[in-house]
Amino acid sequence: MSYITISADITGKDSTCLSNARRCTRGLETLELYKNGPFPVDVVQQAVNVYDSAYEEGKSGNRSQIQRRKNARKVVTEMFKKIVSFLKSVATEEDIPALMQAGFNAHVPVYRRKAASAPVPG
Repeated sequence: MSYITISADITGKDSTCLSNARRCTRGLETLELYKNGPFPVDVVQQAVNVYDSAYEEGKSGNRSQIQRRKNARKVVTEMFKKIVSFLKSVATEEDIPALMQAGFNAHVPVYRRKAASAPVPG
């Protein structure tokens, strides 16, 4: 089995993070590989929904709502770290197209060997 790099892009602005989290959550529903994942898809969806509503409420500038948004984002981020870790443990190269279709970044890393340095004639 070869090593696969998998990630979910849940960084950047809240709007970008939410968009990518929604896309990956929808993808988990169809991902056969995730059947025995660490969280049921509806639990992930619920966490993303809480983050979404906290994001909308946080636009008002209310400090408690902004804190709620930060906490909700942290929950979603931690969930996706565990989901990605799980996917890395069960995925094979054949799963890469399905993972990408589900909204995850997946590829086999290419390692470059350092060329042996030849002595410079002098």
